[in-house]
Amino acid sequence: MTKYTAVDSWLYWSIPSDLNDATPEEAILPLFKENYEPGFPSDIDKAALDQKLSAVQYVFIGLNPGDAGPLPELFGNFHGDRKSCDYRLAAITYGTAAWGGFITDLEGSLESDSSKVKVDQANVTALLDHLKDLGIPQSATLIALGSKVYKALEGNLPAGYHLSQLMHYSGMNGHWRFEKERKKVRQIIEAHTAL
Repeated sequence: MTKYTAVDSWLYWSIPSDLNDATPEEAILPLFKENYEPGFPSDIDKAALDQKLSAVQYVFIGLNPGDAGPLPELFGNFHGDRKSCDYRLAAITYGTAAWGGFITDLEGSLESDSSKVKVDQANVTALLDHLKDLGIPQSATLIALGSKVYKALEGNLPAGYHLSQLMHYSGMNGHWRFEKERKKVRQIIEAHTAL
């Protein structure tokens, strides 16, 4: 198996049994919230994910793991307790080309207070080296989760990288709105497809 770090994961979550193609958009977030199961889905073959690395189109990048995760398992990051609000990521990516994408953090310290987390060019370089070592193509769109990650990446990426931003999904972020962020995910996918 590939050399993943403790902060690496994939955009897969357990799908609520009531969710289907006929589910109205406004019901997606409540369904993921009500039916959220912490931990990486057991029905996903972790070993088979190595084969997907060279075809990754979207890399979501958080700042660092919060206190609600990662769970002590491979790909447990971004799959923490319900209070982590990771179900919000599931809801905005479900049914889009971003579902099944790769996700990682820019910095590895376990800290929920983002003001205590410092990132610099060394973190960006380490991230890009890690993605390259995993075999993720440089053509993948990098999606910063929150302004702190976006600012760290913006201007520090070599030519040829594509960077987009989503609002951080934390429950502490009172400005986060499902409809707005899901629309942004679709816009990012459209822009990536046009490259």
